[in-house]
Amino acid sequence: MNPVETISHTIFVRHLNMKKLLILFLTLLTAAPAFSQSLAQRDPTLIAAFRKLKDARNDNERMSASDSLRMHLMAGLDDPAAFEHPFTGLDISRITSSDQRVRIINWNVPLDDGTFRYYAFVLIRDAGKTTFTWTELIDNPRETEKPDTKFMNADKWMGALYYEIIPVTGKKRKPTDTYVLLGWDGKDNLTTRKVIDAITIQGNGKVRLGASMFEMSTGTRKRIILEYSEEVSASVKYYPRKQCIVVDHLSPRNPMMEGVYSEYGPDGTYDLFQLEKGKWKLYENIDVSRFAESDDRPYSAPRRRR
Repeated sequence: MNPVETISHTIFVRHLNMKKLLILFLTLLTAAPAFSQSLAQRDPTLIAAFRKLKDARNDNERMSASDSLRMHLMAGLDDPAAFEHPFTGLDISRITSSDQRVRIINWNVPLDDGTFRYYAFVLIRDAGKTTFTWTELIDNPRETEKPDTKFMNADKWMGALYYEIIPVTGKKRKPTDTYVLLGWDGKDNLTTRKVIDAITIQGNGKVRLGASMFEMSTGTRKRIILEYSEEVSASVKYYPRKQCIVVDHLSPRNPMMEGVYSEYGPDGTYDLFQLEKGKWKLYENIDVSRFAESDDRPYSAPRRRR
């Protein structure tokens, strides 16, 4: 190749490379809106993924649909409006603390063996409530030994489906970094659990699960776990005006089955965890009649006779 041909070839290659770069740039520019979609724009995709989850026929289909829901939700959490987003048409749990600082987005996946896999994202507002950070809780399917005595991190979470988040204030009612969570866990084909847990904000979006604040006659616990037969239901309810949590007292059908939780159920009595100086103190066999003085009552009122 002579010098003139070499120069011409070089110019042609450079022109071709520039053209490729221009095409790549235009492609990325055109695709950019797909990556910068608001959470509202992602709603149809999230709803479609959740419908696939509900209609799935086996574990592989369920997990695939749930992973799709998870990935699209994670991408949408970069939207500044995500903390307030209503998720209309999406049948997943989303609860917000009364101080408007913490929001939890949460769902579960039923598996063929009777267990569940849980997913959760914790959104935490800054002090000015103008921005927020978020962290994902990773379900640990392996059963932790004595889970009521252990602190847990976000990547080793005792999965549950939460339905209540309660700010815990101290003596001077200062803003709190600790919240109590009430949750449900459909453990397996034999038993169900209700969980009273705690989550503490540690900064930089990090959280810790469990807190040494549940005082019982047998000692202080990091969380309360109530396990009972999957054939029955048990109530764990928070009463904000009285700052207490009322729970069904559980006992075995037969005293000989002590410790076999598939034989446990409500026995008609109630216990109470009362918030006192930042701690939740257990009172057993409480009189529930005082709860009947208001709409906050832990039982269904019988119909009046005509």
